[in-house]
Order: sequence, then C-alpha cells, then structure tokens
Amino acid sequence: MLNFAPEINNCMSNLSNHTGDINIQRPELWTLQLALHPRVLRYMLFNPGQDNTLIAGEIPLDTSCESYLQAVENAVYDNSPLLDDYGRVRLLADTEHFVLLPAEVSDENVADELLRAQYPELEGDTALCELPVCGVKLAFELAPDVLGFLQRTFNMAPIVHHLQPLCDYYARFCQRSGVGRMFLNFHDERMDMVVFDRDRLQLANTFPVRSTADAAFMALHAWESLGMDVHSDELQLTGDKAVRDQVSQELRRYISYVMPAIFPAAAMRLSHDAMRAPFNLITLALCE
Repeated sequence: MLNFAPEINNCMSNLSNHTGDINIQRPELWTLQLALHPRVLRYMLFNPGQDNTLIAGEIPLDTSCESYLQAVENAVYDNSPLLDDYGRVRLLADTEHFVLLPAEVSDENVADELLRAQYPELEGDTALCELPVCGVKLAFELAPDVLGFLQRTFNMAPIVHHLQPLCDYYARFCQRSGVGRMFLNFHDERMDMVVFDRDRLQLANTFPVRSTADAAFMALHAWESLGMDVHSDELQLTGDKAVRDQVSQELRRYISYVMPAIFPAAAMRLSHDAMRAPFNLITLALCE
C-alpha cells in the first residue's frame, strides 16, 4: 500500500480555531483560493504584491452531514476568515467526472449534454472552465447545488477543475519543446497524469492508485499507448515525495529520463514553505 503523507505540514487545520494566526489588515489586496475535495476543504491565502505571505491549510469536512453541500456550507460558515472581502477568489473542484472539449464549445448546455453522455449516472451540476494555454475546455461535475452556493457566497468567483492549473502550467513549460513529456502528480491516494507531445496536450486524467505497481503500470501503459520514446522523452513527478520516490525507482527500469519535476521558482516568492502546499493550488496561483 502507498502511504500518502499529509500534503501540508505544520499549518492550521481549522481557521476558526486559529484566527489569531491570521493577520490580514487589507484583505482587498489578497487572493483566496479554495479547493473542494471529497473529504476536506483546502485553502490558500496570499498577497500577490508581497513576498512570503502564503497561509495554507485544510478544514476537514463533516462526513456525517446529510449532504456534501451541507458539509461545505458548514466548513465555510464556521470559518469566518474565508468570508472576508478578498480582492480575488478562485475556486478549484477535485472531481472525477469530467470531459475535455474543443475550445469552440461555449454553450454550457452543450457542455452539460456531452458530460452526461460520458457519465449517464450524473446527479450533480455541470461547470465549464477554459484551459487557455492548452486550447481546450473542460466540463466537470459538482455535487448538487454546490455550484450555486459557491457563486452566491463568493460573488461569482471562477471555478476550475483540479487538472486545469496543472495542464496550463505544464503547457507553458512545454512550449517550443523538442521532446514529449509525461507529468505525474501524487496526492490523496491518486495520481494526476498530464501528457504533452511537444507543446500539444495529449492526455489529462486522474487515477486511483493503491500501490507502486498500480501507479507504474498505469504510467507505462499510457506511455506505450501514446507512442512515447523510452530513450528521449521525459517523465517528471511531483506531489507526495515518499510516493514519487517509490514510483520513480520502478519507472527508471523502463524509461531513461525519470526525474522529479522542478518546483516553480516563482512559487517560492509566496513562501519558503510553498513546497508543502498542494501542487494544483500552487500552479493555480502561478497561472493568473
């Protein structure tokens, strides 16, 4: 079994119990980012005009609530610093039901139809976000009524799928590249996989992983299916360090260039501890 350690160490677990640790005099200068996960609500606060201002942590969701909506509502309302008048709020949804669409799809009803065609069992609401650097869009599901609550509470703040910032960040990294690259991000007993053929997005998906063998098998299967070269193309890993070290050791048996992804230097302006924050929230901050 893979052992996924907490992604954020030595930080606040509940804002309402640590309000003395948050000293934001002018919230209109700050950005709030929230990531909705099935079990927790993760947050990141920072002032883009000032270095070393990152505040990050997570709030466990009460799984005994009648609905996911109620659990999210309680987490937000019970932690009043989330409701300050921030200059910018950005939302990220960690959901397994999604579909990549051509950039020309702009009608949300069409996006909803295409998503439900892929997942006929859907009961929630559909949101649509753009991956501007990749030149595609992504339709994804949110639990019933969660989208409406977030838009009312955070003044129509944009919401994106958790793969969106990873794809757009790595698309910038791969521009004018002469090799194909696969990126793996490990978190929450799952593996995000983003693959580029030079500067063109080929694959973006998230897989549950229970063991090193699972992760390595899925990566190698995708590598072979996409016709990637084991001698010249690259595989880069980020996320939980213990897990990526295990998977890297396995993958190096088959692929020549397997390495940790270089952590964005720009992220270190947010905090010297930025590497402890979830990578999708870090890349979301960098893709403003």
